[in-house]
Amino acid sequence: MTDAQIAASASGTGEPGTVREEVPAAGPDAGKQVPEWRRALRQPEIRIPLILLGVFLVLWVLVLARPTFLTSFDVWARDHVQNVAHATDGHHRWPVFKTIADLGGGVTVHGVPFPVQVPMAAMALVGLGAAAVRRSWRPILAMAAGYAALLVVLLLKAVGDRPGPSMAGQALSGGLGYFPSGHTGNTMLGYGTAALILAFVFTGHRARIAIAAAMTLWALAVGFSLVWMDYHWVSDVLGSYALCGAALFGVARVLGFRLSRS
Repeated sequence: MTDAQIAASASGTGEPGTVREEVPAAGPDAGKQVPEWRRALRQPEIRIPLILLGVFLVLWVLVLARPTFLTSFDVWARDHVQNVAHATDGHHRWPVFKTIADLGGGVTVHGVPFPVQVPMAAMALVGLGAAAVRRSWRPILAMAAGYAALLVVLLLKAVGDRPGPSMAGQALSGGLGYFPSGHTGNTMLGYGTAALILAFVFTGHRARIAIAAAMTLWALAVGFSLVWMDYHWVSDVLGSYALCGAALFGVARVLGFRLSRS
């Protein structure tokens, strides 16, 4: 019997024939306690939103410092997309994309004096229905978070005052700017929050995968349609994806969703 086995048997901490040894941790941080904030940053539900916010802030700075290479990229992308769009048969393609783009914002309804914001109405209906079915306040709180995030989008649009593709030669939009895209924000926050609330109600794995896939495809379709119809610059859509995507992580936490466990 080795010395290690004798010591283990004498102390009662090991079984006969086994050796228990403590291997010191390797690396520069060996023996150091990891700070709580570093542990938090390792969690995907915190790290991913911070990355998305970082992407948005970079785009935001470039938009405010116009003109920059971002402006050149937007013009280049717009010219190429419009060349393809005008080369297609408009009678078969344009109405579809226009309808998809419009569903990201207000839709005119006969007999209603104001445009109906379909994403916001969908979020309200789904949220109230889910609160009644599950008898929980979480869907209501998720709705409130979605509406609050939309107000932030509107505020940033006003501060940026960025002109859109149709405002050639203008330095400012003269009202609500085009960055970040409001239609994309409505889609992400309205339909996205509604999708998360539906996932809160339908807890099946396949149902949640179907909801997530449908929402992702719909958000991409709206963003593409906005660029195709020449309503927004590409960076307007990307900025809204980043900002509202980060906000949806907060909505998900309100509903109790987590990507990882402590």
